[in-house]
Amino acid sequence: MAYYLQRQGVAYDLFEAGSEVGGNMRTLHKNGYTFELGPNTLQMNEELLQLITELKLETELQPLTPRNNKRYVLHQGKLHAVPSCPKSFLVNDLFSKEDKYRILQERKQPPAEVENETVSDFFERRFGVKQMDYLAAPLISGLYGGDPRQLLVNKAHPELKGLETEYGSVLEGMVQKKKRGVFQRAFSFRNGMSTLPQAIADKLISLHLDHKVEFITRIKGKYIISCAANGDHDNEEYDILVLALPAHQAAELIEFTYPGMSAALQNINYPPMAVVHTVYNRAEVGHPLKGFGALHPWEEQSFTSGSIWTSSLFENRCRPHEVMMTSYVGGARFAGHTQLDERALLEQVHQELRDTYQIKALAPVYQHLHLWPHALPQFDLYIEDAHHMAEVLEQDGLFISANWYAGVSVPDCVSEAKAIATKINTRPSSRSIA
Repeated sequence: MAYYLQRQGVAYDLFEAGSEVGGNMRTLHKNGYTFELGPNTLQMNEELLQLITELKLETELQPLTPRNNKRYVLHQGKLHAVPSCPKSFLVNDLFSKEDKYRILQERKQPPAEVENETVSDFFERRFGVKQMDYLAAPLISGLYGGDPRQLLVNKAHPELKGLETEYGSVLEGMVQKKKRGVFQRAFSFRNGMSTLPQAIADKLISLHLDHKVEFITRIKGKYIISCAANGDHDNEEYDILVLALPAHQAAELIEFTYPGMSAALQNINYPPMAVVHTVYNRAEVGHPLKGFGALHPWEEQSFTSGSIWTSSLFENRCRPHEVMMTSYVGGARFAGHTQLDERALLEQVHQELRDTYQIKALAPVYQHLHLWPHALPQFDLYIEDAHHMAEVLEQDGLFISANWYAGVSVPDCVSEAKAIATKINTRPSSRSIA
């Protein structure tokens, strides 16, 4: 958001506690491999495309390799391709003929407004088939590592609710949007996801790295920021405060200034997630790995929630004779899996990959683990109070630019950041921002 403030001529100071920018959007280059510790791909939208163009990153874009957008789901221990068109849906063996007929009747189901409707409830209401929830839940909720029985559909996936509202049907809406070319292919950057936040940081004139904000107070309408840097402490005064932090960190900073908001933020659930990159020799992997990856419904009781076939998506993530898979352990339903020691966790991932992908290797060529103790915010009932208070506190000049408010995807955060910057710029008193 600092980038958009700067472009609009608004004075600001951006304090970053660490020596690097990007938050969860982090790329690691190690031993000749490229590991994404956060998001692996981005989905283009208008604001993101404009930002990339302004930063002159067009030549750094790396689209998916051809014909590797197909997704799979684990069902009864076997991988099944997710239907991507009417023909593939009709021949898919995930559903019985009766279930296929009921799913196609979704277009005739009238729209409805259901208070606090979860992702699972939404699919059951629209499609009425248990297997649909079995299929859709991991694909929809996989973004959050969440529980579809708890995630609110209007908060976690408003685009689904939007299809029902605008077109009267999810299926009809998807068909119409595909005809109009709305759905874009995913992409990354040649040197990894860190390319984007670093390019933004390089443009900022008021970015302060290694400046940890320790305390925030509000006196006579002014925000006092207490900041520690290089052993020194500074207090600075600002008209407007923007919190671009995970909920639990923001809660600590505003505990005495806004105790109600702090309490609401502490209630937001961030389940842990371990990201495991595993490399094998291509010759020892029986599965062709021609696709995006596979997600595992919780009913399968798998150790991981799924894997992305990283080397199939992008070139140069590993050596030509190798394959790389990125697996995810933990999330809302299986948080306990992340409590294993590193050696045991890596071994469990290897054994599951070995069984699922016909791998002959007794051990991987290489494995890397990164644990996010607080991975992604869960858009469930507990987040509603924080969202409501965030709207109210804008009257005090407190704004939120964080994924627990805007949405967990990078395009959502970019769009929200641009909107907030414009909102701040049009306020009567926007002289100094922190």
